[in-house]
Amino acid sequence: MFGDGLKNNKAFSGILTIGTGNVIGGAITSVFWLFLAGILGTENYGQLSYFLAMMGITSVAASFGGPFTMQVYVAKGLKIESSLYFISVITSLVGAIILFFMFDDIGLSLLVISTSIINLYLVELLGKKLFSKHSKIYILQKLLFVSLSLVLFYTIGFEGILIGFALSNFIFMKHLVKILKQGKPNFEIIKQKKKIIFSNYMSNLVSTTRNHIDELLTLPLFGLSILGNYFLALQIIGLMYILPSLVVKYTLSEDSRGNSTLKVKGITILLSVIVSLAGAFILPQLLPIFLPEFTEAVLLIPILCFAAIPRAITLMLMSSFLAQEKNFHVPIGHVISILIMVIGILISFQFSLEIGIAYSYVLGMSGSAVYLFIISWRKKIFKN
Repeated sequence: MFGDGLKNNKAFSGILTIGTGNVIGGAITSVFWLFLAGILGTENYGQLSYFLAMMGITSVAASFGGPFTMQVYVAKGLKIESSLYFISVITSLVGAIILFFMFDDIGLSLLVISTSIINLYLVELLGKKLFSKHSKIYILQKLLFVSLSLVLFYTIGFEGILIGFALSNFIFMKHLVKILKQGKPNFEIIKQKKKIIFSNYMSNLVSTTRNHIDELLTLPLFGLSILGNYFLALQIIGLMYILPSLVVKYTLSEDSRGNSTLKVKGITILLSVIVSLAGAFILPQLLPIFLPEFTEAVLLIPILCFAAIPRAITLMLMSSFLAQEKNFHVPIGHVISILIMVIGILISFQFSLEIGIAYSYVLGMSGSAVYLFIISWRKKIFKN
């Protein structure tokens, strides 16, 4: 009877469908990143981390309005898809050209274009509640990513990883052409919603900058080897982010429709606490067995595990803010996080304490969560 109740529960069904794709896709890429760590070594792995960080920030900067704008307005029935795709194609081309002149790497440039568009496509599917299709596309992209990157890596070397990654993202091309043919970009909608769109865009850009600023600073301050160890630790910790990340994909659409998600969010935060504690004790024992070369990562992981707790809180609160279009505080929270990270990493460099990078990361995540919680409590945003 209890099982039947869960099956009939829309929240559980939606999260289960999204979660299946995210867990399988996340597992595929996580295993692949760990595999690459073993064959690339600490310094080449650090170089890969730096390129991915540059790509991440540039692709988000090129995604006009950001994925959250697409998901929220599609969920509300607003025909904004063609406008966001059209502008994002142009801006991603500009970003790709800039990166090509900076790094002379065609794979990196292609990855910027493909990533900025596929991210919009995936959240469009969520906004339309096409959860099953979202999961299938997500898993397919991950399988293509791993297979193409491996083939090209063993064929042309290091740069083949990025080229394979980029080519795997182009599975959205048929849908993109279809959307652009069906309707011309409606710039009037963009004008009407420009404040919210800009706020969502800045929130997403600042959030992505927060996710990568530590890697961009670690390279010049601590070198490729430390960055490689840190990147490995982040990949492992990223597994703990799968649950809250997939839940927010569901709650954002439901919050936008005014449906209650409080119970789902509470359970998600509780599970993140449990996973963080377990990871802090178990992971340092397992890593030396499989990747003995990454010695510094063993010291970083127990600290970084606890970032999963404020990360979950931030995502659950962010869902409520964005859905109610009261999203001004979300980028402020990200800015607080960035400032704490940057200050912490610079202090760590002054005292030659590599482990300070991990503490800075956790404190930065916590600063954002605390700020958003205080604002949501004062303004009673977190009521759904």
